[in-house]
Amino acid sequence: MNGLDAMQHCEPGSGRMKIHTTMATDSIAEVSIVDSGTGIQNDRLPMIFDAFYTTKQQGTGLGLSIARTIVETYGGKIWAENLAAGGAAFRFTLPLSRMA
Repeated sequence: MNGLDAMQHCEPGSGRMKIHTTMATDSIAEVSIVDSGTGIQNDRLPMIFDAFYTTKQQGTGLGLSIARTIVETYGGKIWAENLAAGGAAFRFTLPLSRMA
């Protein structure tokens, strides 16, 4: 929903969201969610995963904090970055399960 909200002000038909998965290593998968929206203000990037931090009038500031907790609980990492061409990318890694 954050990516869709960020694309509200895109020209009609120009908003794009892509979800991509890749193998970061033999044992780690990476998922990327990339949008063509407005990006994240650089001074806000360090805080966006903090509990109760929001820039939305109706936001709770819990979504990204919960996402971070889930990813880190399973041994992964999560981060966000602005793209040079515009928009933002949210990425997370998770270790793959080994068969017993």
